[in-house]
Amino acid sequence: MVRTTTHSTRLFLAAAGIGALAAAASASVLAPANAQVHGLAGAQASTSTAYGVSASGTENKAAQPSVTSDGEVKAASGSVSGMGWSATGITVKAGNGIAEATVGNVVVAGKTIGSVSAKCADGAVSYTHGGAAPSDPKLKVSFGGGAGATIQILGAGDKVAQTITVAVVKCGKATVPPTNPPTNPPTGQPTGRPTGQPPTSTQKPTPKPGTTPQPAPTPQPAPTPQLQDGHHPVTG
Repeated sequence: MVRTTTHSTRLFLAAAGIGALAAAASASVLAPANAQVHGLAGAQASTSTAYGVSASGTENKAAQPSVTSDGEVKAASGSVSGMGWSATGITVKAGNGIAEATVGNVVVAGKTIGSVSAKCADGAVSYTHGGAAPSDPKLKVSFGGGAGATIQILGAGDKVAQTITVAVVKCGKATVPPTNPPTNPPTGQPTGRPTGQPPTSTQKPTPKPGTTPQPAPTPQPAPTPQLQDGHHPVTG
């Protein structure tokens, strides 16, 4: 069952785990975990980013594994561990309009928090987790609200000494590259004269086989006028 509510539980803290970390960081004070975005908020809407784990406070760790892309999908995987905590089975990917980060298991001071994941599609982000926040007076765990999980380790005076941020994604709406119109003229257009027209040649028709060509008739002179009886020429 997917749960996205904030959890704060208390239980006896294991002596070998958080005790040493809280003592070393008694004077450390951190900003709220949600402020730890590692530059993702400034990314362009068309750029997708995903990372597995980051940490700040007594022990700092950059976001890792991490991928960023505004085109084809890029992916990475690995595991991260620190003082008294570990995150294993991490896979991340990012591309045009999508981003995903999954952490198979998170363990802090021997307490198992379980799997955490975050997904982004066209700018909409969703979170899921497979475990629950342990009951511990020095641990505060919240799910969702900017990360798949945010784990705060409290030091002296219940001040935040260490923050571990798990499964962070960001993406914009997927863009479709424009299609360019054809630059060449259409093919298949007629390039010659239309067929079926009478020939324009001035040559004489060729006689059929087996016939003798006949010469053209010779023009005949006009007949000489003849005088008839009863008509006499006028002599003046």
